[in-house]
Amino acid sequence: MKTKSLVLGTLALCIGMCLITACDNTNNNKPETPTTPEKLVMTAPQVAANESGFIFLEDFPETDPHLTVKVSEDFTTATISYDGKEIQTVTSDELASDTALVRFLDANFDGLTDIYIGPGVPRTANSLLVWNENEQKFISIEGTSLQNAMLEPETKSFIEGGSNSAVEYYISRSLFNGDKMEMQEQLSVIMAPEEYANNNVEHKYTLSDPEGKVLCSTETADGLPEIWQKIVTVFDY
Repeated sequence: MKTKSLVLGTLALCIGMCLITACDNTNNNKPETPTTPEKLVMTAPQVAANESGFIFLEDFPETDPHLTVKVSEDFTTATISYDGKEIQTVTSDELASDTALVRFLDANFDGLTDIYIGPGVPRTANSLLVWNENEQKFISIEGTSLQNAMLEPETKSFIEGGSNSAVEYYISRSLFNGDKMEMQEQLSVIMAPEEYANNNVEHKYTLSDPEGKVLCSTETADGLPEIWQKIVTVFDY
């Protein structure tokens, strides 16, 4: 009887050890829970409009608490780092010509930091990189000159403009849909009346929609919508 009890006890001990080992192996084989990388803090600088109602490019800071931007000598690549760690490189045929000035701003009024590269002046290359929170990266805004850029907080407009010739100027007003810039209106300004016919206009100021439909045509700025009267005053056209 003692031998039988000893055998049963030993058998029970072995089974118990096997179960413990099996449980340990089961726990060890569990897949690790993937860790979600922390989102980068991209709080945009707070810059108020001046008495004109606009924020000009030169009003925005050239430095950021976290971000640094290094533009290559050939102005084709911008390397962006966050707290000293490289997070992204952006490549373009020409990021900025002659002078790669960097400004940190909130171009689309979403409270997140965007990056403007370039002097911003007419007939120069300029780039705008808008932060996409979901993708955790900067998106390059294409198809626009980004000259004489300024923001109008009241309508959340991004405004830019330049010259096509010595007598022909244009200004566009755009709104952002996330990281997509969508032009709302464009104003053509022809300084010389003798050039009206050559440019298919009847007056100095011609305001059109993105499809080219004329919304307003006037010889004086006070015939324009109120926001455009303010814009023309700033551009001095």
